[in-house]
Parts: sequence; structure tokens; C-alpha cells
Amino acid sequence: MSELEQLERARRVDAYRLRFTRELETEFRRSHRARYRLPRLILFAIGAMGFGLAPLFLELLWLPAATIRPMLLPIVMGVVLPAVLVALVATALRRGSRLLVETAQSIGILGFWGGVLLLRYFALRGEMNFPPEMLGVAIVAVSVFGGFDSRRVIPAALAFCGLGIFLELHYASSFAQTGSTVLSLCYMGLIAAAGSYTHELLGRIAWATARYAYASARSDPLTGLATRAEFNRLLPRVLSQGAREQCMVAVALLDVDHFKRINDTQGHLFGDQVLRRIGGVLQQIARRPLDLRARYGGEEFVLVWYDITPLEFEHQISNLLYMIRETTLENPQLRQEIPLSASVGGIWLVPTPGQQAEPLLQDADQRLYEAKAAGRDCARLQAAEHFHPHQHVVRGEFGRRQS
Repeated sequence: MSELEQLERARRVDAYRLRFTRELETEFRRSHRARYRLPRLILFAIGAMGFGLAPLFLELLWLPAATIRPMLLPIVMGVVLPAVLVALVATALRRGSRLLVETAQSIGILGFWGGVLLLRYFALRGEMNFPPEMLGVAIVAVSVFGGFDSRRVIPAALAFCGLGIFLELHYASSFAQTGSTVLSLCYMGLIAAAGSYTHELLGRIAWATARYAYASARSDPLTGLATRAEFNRLLPRVLSQGAREQCMVAVALLDVDHFKRINDTQGHLFGDQVLRRIGGVLQQIARRPLDLRARYGGEEFVLVWYDITPLEFEHQISNLLYMIRETTLENPQLRQEIPLSASVGGIWLVPTPGQQAEPLLQDADQRLYEAKAAGRDCARLQAAEHFHPHQHVVRGEFGRRQS
């Protein structure tokens, strides 16, 4: 499956499941963490400020009974506040492994929720003042504002909501007040779950759409190879690295033989199948990190090998011609098997500092015309003009498989 096909599936199917393929999921999570770093910092900072002002709230708002006053402040300042601060610091510093940061953030969320539940528990026992609305605020704030993984946040939020409902039902004195609070918590839990899912879904769709647009500019949708613009962007980098490391670089232009005749006699849709099949063959060639494969225009393709000898280059081209020759397509309407072949022109060189790409492509293009003049279904390979002149003509002697 090509990159474009993976991204199309990601935005149309996988996004709704909140799970991409492993590679895309890793990239999405990295981008998602970077985008939500500031909101998470704000979330934990507000939580830390709220619990950090506990000594002030103790006298002005909470008004705890004498029985819990000695332990309330140590629990809030000694347990809950440090947990939230750990999450704040880990998010702010960007240091440590991803697992370490996520663990610190989980501790901060549990500390935040646990502190709210504890304060509400004391309030329901009549030992202090703490409004039930704070339970809903805590649920929604973490579920939506923080942008955390919905597959973890939703079960945790529903569990927190369930604990809050249990406390209300078990300790509240007034049934009317309890029923109203429980109903509010149920709604808050549903809003938090739906909000978390929708928030992440829209984020995934937006990310996959942006990646699809970027990949469309880099990848040819028909063949799955790089576009000419992407090739023109990458080739100078390969040449510059070859000049620094004094490594040989080979460039080859490939043209599908008699493609215009195939289009005229078999139709343009069949011609697209030919190009798609050729693209599939080329994807099996030049697969190393600095190698390049691209659709150069129409039925013409370009390949680049990095750190390769002339003999290896000749072997690669011979193998490529053989693979194309062994590729056949059948026109289902005409019930006719259409043979395929290609012509290749290639050059090799050790790039010099400041090496320009255009002269190399012109040189390879001239070799391509020579291969066509030599009868097509062959390759003409030669050192670049300024390199040590040495010429090879590669003509495959591989017959088709007999069916």
C-alpha cells in the first residue's frame, strides 16, 4: 500500500477508530504532543495554582471542621499538589523519555482528580464546603482541554464520574439534591467522553488531511513514486553528500517503449495500468536511504543510486530491464497480452563540490536517445562527460517466461 493510500485510509477509516498504522500513529502522537504542550501546561498550572492556594481557601471558602483540619492541609499540599507539579515540570522541560513524561502526566491527572474527590467526600460528610460542580469541571478540563489519548481518558473519566456518583448517593442527605447532582455528573461524563472522542477525531482527520496534501505534492498518485518536483528537491542533496564523501552516484532515465502506441491502440486507462505496473517494478529498485525513484514526466522515469560502482550499476539496469520485460498486461476487452519493455540512458560520476543536476540529467537524456536509436529494449550507460570516459551498452538477452 502506497503512502497516499495509507493516508487516504487513515483519514477516512482509521481516524474514526482512533488508531492509525504503527508508523503513522507514532508520527501523529509526536505531532499531537507538540501541539498540546501549551494547553497541558496551562491545565496543570491551573491545577497547581488551585491546590497551591489551599491555605487561603481553607479559611475563606472551605471552612473545614476541627476534626479534619490537621490532616486536610498536609494531604493537599504534601500529596496532591506535588503530583500536579510533577506533571507540570515534566511537560515544561521536554526532557526524559516519552514514557516518563506520560507517566508524570498520568500521576498529575490522578492527583488532580483524587484531590477533587477527596474534598467532595469531606463536604458530603458535612465537614467542609466544596461544591459538586467542581467534579464536572475536573472531568471536562482533563478530557477535552488536555488533548490526551481518548482511549485512556474516556474510561478514566467515566470511572471518575462513577466514583463521584457513588459518593453523592452514599453520603448526600437530601434525595432531591442528590438526584440533581447525579444527573449533572452523568451529563458531564457523557459530555467529557463525547468531547474527548470528537476532539481527537477532528485532530486526527486534520493531521491526516495535511499529511495527505503534503504527500500528494511529493508522490505521484498513479505510480506511487516521487514527483518530479520532489526529485528536483532531493537530487542536489544527494550530489552534495556524494561530493563530501567522494561516493559515486549513478543517474538513469527510463522511457517505456512504444507507450504512445499502447495508449492509441489499448486506450488511456490501459496506459495508466502500464504506468502503475512500471511504478510497482521501480519500487523494488534503488531502495536504499539515499537512492531516488521518481516519475519524471509522462512515461519517463528517473532513478538515482548512491555509492555504487559502474559494474553494480550495469547489473541493476540489466535486472531492471529484465523485470520490465517479464511484466505483461492483458487487455480484458481484447483478450490480448501486451508485452512491455523500456529503454534506459544512464551516467555515473563522483560529484564535485557545487555539482549541478541539470547537466547530468541532460547527459542521461542523451544516452536515453542513443538507447532508443540502438533498437530500444536496451540501455546505454556511460560515465559523465567530465568523468573518465568509459562506455557500456547493456542489452538484455533474457527471454520471456514461457507460459
